[in-house]
Amino acid sequence: MDKKFDTLLRQWKMLQLLPRRRKIDARTLQQSLHDDGFDVTIRTIQRDLQSLSSVFPIASDESKPIGWSWAEGGESFSIPGMDTTAALTLRMVDEYLSKLLPKSCVDSLSPHIERAKTILDQHTDNSLGEWPDKIRIIPRSMPLQPAQVAPHVLEVVTDALLDERRFLAKYCRRGESDVREYLVNPLALVVSDQVMYLVCTLREYDDIVLLAMHRFQEAWLTDKPGKRPKGFDLDAYLASGALGFPTHKPCSIKLKVIFGKDAATHLGESPLCEDQIMKIRPDGQVQVEAKVQDTQQLRWWLLGFGDQVEVLAPKTLRQEFAEKSARMAERYG
Repeated sequence: MDKKFDTLLRQWKMLQLLPRRRKIDARTLQQSLHDDGFDVTIRTIQRDLQSLSSVFPIASDESKPIGWSWAEGGESFSIPGMDTTAALTLRMVDEYLSKLLPKSCVDSLSPHIERAKTILDQHTDNSLGEWPDKIRIIPRSMPLQPAQVAPHVLEVVTDALLDERRFLAKYCRRGESDVREYLVNPLALVVSDQVMYLVCTLREYDDIVLLAMHRFQEAWLTDKPGKRPKGFDLDAYLASGALGFPTHKPCSIKLKVIFGKDAATHLGESPLCEDQIMKIRPDGQVQVEAKVQDTQQLRWWLLGFGDQVEVLAPKTLRQEFAEKSARMAERYG
């Protein structure tokens, strides 16, 4: 084999062996290279590392023996190189998914994301490079600042989910000042309107509850394995209306309402359910019938239409809205 090519392969292997969040010394590198068929002295490895550090983002420390690693925050590189399509994908992952990934995943992706940003910045004439400036995800509800989750808490929770372990936590319920300590068995994370919720069970119970992540004050991993309640399915749980905050045990109701013509237009395009019925009344208003979950979210949605909606059924919901309307009239009167 050509000597220059042999050197190239050896140095390439050395770069692959260098870690990112810990250090490796020349003797350990020598053993690893020997295992891969490279017979090289420690002195040669040290010279190679010094030479490579002038080109690649690798760094050494002051310990004895000297430890080497990829520099913190240094960009990643690969052969073949990252193309703009892959760079755009990583850029969008960073923009919209980074908060949903375990910290270990985010840390390992970080150098690749930095490389992706560099590639997109260098290709300003490429339409893919401009894509992040051409797309946004905007909630239809009133835009609110996201609730802040303590970084160390998020790390513990994602690690617990990833390893299927339980964790201890200090939690403050909404409207309360007392902090409670729980043994938490995590099942899933769900994000709704800038708020992240943990689907879980507490202590040794099987009742599934929702805890707002920003209300956790402390969290510690335990060695206790997690347990999945018999029959639990995340999609079925969400379809039951859990994130709509049921007023009682989740159940569905036959909703019948009258909308103003303009207010009802979007329901023709985005129906409340598959078998929704819409009827135009003689006065031009639209009567809508649909089977929906009985939740607080339903009430917030209906109240958002103000005087452009009238609840006809069920009778209990109509009475509830009549009382709300009377209180509102009194307040504004």
